[in-house]
Amino acid sequence: MEKVDFKGKELFIGLDVHKKSWSVSIFSTESHFKTFSQPSSPKALKSYLDRHFPNATVKCAYEASKFGFWIQRELASYGYDCLVVNPSDIPSTQKENSEKTDPVDSRKIGRNLRAGQLRGIHIPKTETEGLRQLFRYRKRLWADLVRTKNRIKDRVCASGIALPPKFDNAHGQPLLWTHAFLKWLRELELPGPSARTTLDLLLEQYDMLKGHLLKTGKEVRKTLRQKGYKELGKLLRGIPGIGPLTSVQLIVEIEDINRFPSFKHFNSFVGLKPTSYSSGEKERHGFITFRKHSALRSSIVECSWVAIQQDPALLASYEEFKKRMSGKRAIVKVARKLLARIYRVWKTGEPYGPGLVSA
Repeated sequence: MEKVDFKGKELFIGLDVHKKSWSVSIFSTESHFKTFSQPSSPKALKSYLDRHFPNATVKCAYEASKFGFWIQRELASYGYDCLVVNPSDIPSTQKENSEKTDPVDSRKIGRNLRAGQLRGIHIPKTETEGLRQLFRYRKRLWADLVRTKNRIKDRVCASGIALPPKFDNAHGQPLLWTHAFLKWLRELELPGPSARTTLDLLLEQYDMLKGHLLKTGKEVRKTLRQKGYKELGKLLRGIPGIGPLTSVQLIVEIEDINRFPSFKHFNSFVGLKPTSYSSGEKERHGFITFRKHSALRSSIVECSWVAIQQDPALLASYEEFKKRMSGKRAIVKVARKLLARIYRVWKTGEPYGPGLVSA
C-alpha cells in the first residue's frame, strides 16, 4: 500500500498533560481527527505522528502548570511549533466548564489553537528557569521559617509564660531573634517534659531552616556576580527601594524587558494596572486587576515603602495621594510609579536619575 505523505498539511494538537498520561486531541484544518490518551512523553507523541502523519507541519499547545517548560523544549526540538498557554486565556464554553475532563480540555485547547485564539507565554532560557526555581525556593524557606517562629511563640504562650520585656515589643513579638533570645528559649523551664521536648524540636527546626536559608541566600546573591547579570543588577539597585534580592527577582522573573513593547504591557503583567469599566459615555477605574504576577507585585509594593524614605519625589506623591485615599491605596499608586522607573531604566540602560520618572 502506498504511504500517504502529509507534507504541506497542518495539524493542530491540544495537550492536557499530567504526570502519568496525556490526553491528546488532533485537529486538521477542516475537522477533529481523534482524541486519545498516551504515556506522558513527547517521544510517544512524536512516534504516533511520524507513523500516522509523516512530514506534517505540527502546531501544539498545553496549559502552563507545575511541569514547567521541558515539554515545550523537547517538542520544539522535533520541529513542532509548541505554545505554553495561560489557562485563564483559553476561551471556554459553559458546557466545557461544567463537564471538565481531560479529553474535553485537550479538545478545547486544540480547537482554539486551530482558530488562532491562543497566545503563548514567555519561555525562559533553561539557565534562567533554574535561577528562578532557586529564588522561589528561598522564598518558600523564608515562609517556612516564619511559620516555625510563630509555632515557637505559640508554645511559649500556651505554657502561660510571658516574654521578658527586653525580647518583646508593643505587639507581643520579639524584635529580633538574637542569640540571647534563643538562649533564653533553650533554658526556659516548661511544665512537663513533653512540652520541653516539643520546644526543643521546634528550635532544632528553626536552626535547620535558618542555616538552609542563609546558604540558599548566598547562592542567590551569586547570580549578581555572573556574566550578564552583574551590570543589570547594579543598574536596578540604583533605583530607590530596589535591593539586591529584589533585583535578582526582577531579572529571573522578567528575563528580557524587550518582550514588553510598552510600560502598559509591563504594568499589566506585574498586576498594578487598575481595572476599567467603559460603557457609552461613562468610564471609571476600579481597584488593581486580579490578574498579576503575585510575587513581583508584592515585592514592588514592599519596595515602595522603602522608596518613599529615599526618594523625595515619591514621598511627595505618596503624601498627595494620602489626601484622597488610605495609605494602603496610596502606596499602590507609588508602586506603579516605581515600576515605571524600573521599566525606563531597564529599557534604556541608563542609570536612575531625577529625569527618569516615567515610562
